[in-house]
Amino acid sequence: MSRTMYRGRNWSEVTRQAALDLLAFGVTTRVAGTERSRLKMRIRTADPGSLAGQILRGHTSLRRAANPETKIRFSPTLLGELGLSAGGGLGVLVARDASSVARLARLGLDESGDIAVVEGDKEHEKVLEALLLFAFGNARENAAASKWITARAAL
Repeated sequence: MSRTMYRGRNWSEVTRQAALDLLAFGVTTRVAGTERSRLKMRIRTADPGSLAGQILRGHTSLRRAANPETKIRFSPTLLGELGLSAGGGLGVLVARDASSVARLARLGLDESGDIAVVEGDKEHEKVLEALLLFAFGNARENAAASKWITARAAL
């Protein structure tokens, strides 16, 4: 998580969800008025690391796949859009009850794991995958995700 350092107060869950909406769809109804305007401005001007830190904080863990076949099941759906090839990189699991899904898939907790697990909704899956690839991926995944996040934040 060293790539996700940020300054300021932690976002509330409502603000976190609103930021995910804005990054995924460009609109949100979770906050209104000046609060929404301020959040849009923060997202446009923040670096990807700050966004990743605010959104992933407290919702992410690293896991280890028991075998290579299991890891393949968790290949990010965003890879093609990022211009990356499948295989060898970070696996990603996005689920509302991520810990339970990870246990059922027999993914063990591991600080140097090869699968990043995050609690979130499928509607925000691409954004969460990009943030995970930025935070935990290798140099190529980090650079591609950074570019993608910056483009989404500018919308």
